[in-house]
Amino acid sequence: MKLRLYKLMCLICVFTIAATAFIFPARAEDTAGKMASVYGYVLNDYMYSYGVVSTKEPGGYLESADDGRLPAGVIYADIIDFDNNESPYLVIFRADASGRTVYADIFGYDELKQSARHIAEIAKECSPGEYVTGQFCIGWNGAAKFIIYREYESGIQMRSDFYTIIDGTAFEYVSPPSHADTSAIVSMSGGRLRPEVDVSDYNLALNEFFTKLKDTAAGSVSYTDIAEQLSDAEEIRLERTLTAAARFYSLDIGDYSTFSDYKTALGSPDSDSRFYLITHMYDIGDEIYYVRFATDKSFYNYAVVRRTDETDTGYQLLLVRTDSIPLSDTELKSLKEVYSRNKLVLKKAKGSIELETDPVISLNKIDVEKPLSFPKLIPSSLTMPATLIGGGICLALLVILWIYLASDDEDKY
Repeated sequence: MKLRLYKLMCLICVFTIAATAFIFPARAEDTAGKMASVYGYVLNDYMYSYGVVSTKEPGGYLESADDGRLPAGVIYADIIDFDNNESPYLVIFRADASGRTVYADIFGYDELKQSARHIAEIAKECSPGEYVTGQFCIGWNGAAKFIIYREYESGIQMRSDFYTIIDGTAFEYVSPPSHADTSAIVSMSGGRLRPEVDVSDYNLALNEFFTKLKDTAAGSVSYTDIAEQLSDAEEIRLERTLTAAARFYSLDIGDYSTFSDYKTALGSPDSDSRFYLITHMYDIGDEIYYVRFATDKSFYNYAVVRRTDETDTGYQLLLVRTDSIPLSDTELKSLKEVYSRNKLVLKKAKGSIELETDPVISLNKIDVEKPLSFPKLIPSSLTMPATLIGGGICLALLVILWIYLASDDEDKY
């Protein structure tokens, strides 16, 4: 009996260590991908609503209009781990055209709802005085990170406000941290706006950050990329389908209640983009595939297609997004279930997709996945060493086993 119990405990320990080693990291990667996607859509909405601040050359000024209003638009965005790397937050710096105010909008990620939550808005009005300058900065002091607003008069610092987020709530420091390193974001003085980051070429700094968000979402996909394994015949059929897909900004079969309406939408493209090449392709099950492709205008485009025998190309378009944020792993897993239940989706093709058994790496394929390396998108609470978790559970199980065996021995005397 003791031997069987011992073997059972050992088996549980082995399973626990394996689970913590593989499940927890996978869950963290899923969270990072979905978080990047959610933050990407928030930033995209802000750029669409407010525009983007840009100068002809790095370090240039933007003058206010005749009525004193500042140029409007998003200046910069970043991910900041305020509360000691526990929860990454999205911070968007923007100028408001309706007044003379610069804002730092802060968003947190709700993992349960898988959505962004607006946490705080730090607003600072631009002084009309020629000798007064306000400045937003990102600061850090060891593990602590914060937003700083400083105000100078004739070059002399007159005030310094420090802001942080703790457990999803915004706070202002009563006693500012000492010896903080800083990186300036934007300055405003006398009706002029001076971005301290490179906003030339339609805001280079913002574009680079937005690209990292897209790459982080795209890089979270756990399915195997089969783009390089497509047979020539299969690739030709798929390219014909994607040539039609590239002519849409947005298309979703789920938006239509009848097949007639869906067919009408397919015949009414709203974009003049041209298909360029397939970059990635993933089999998400039930002959439904997620395909990323490049056009003459954007690298970030995707389509979800059903492989079927009921169309001329062999594929049915289910979802198209061009010049968009790639789908994360979490989104892909839910999409397959959604489309499998949709009555407008055609029957899947007989047999399997044609793949080459020995894939050859093509030099004209593009793969520029770049993770968002700093700051981290994955909360440290999800990426703690899995061995510690497994070890702790195993230790508890072994203690229970030892107590049981000891008590059993005492009963014999």
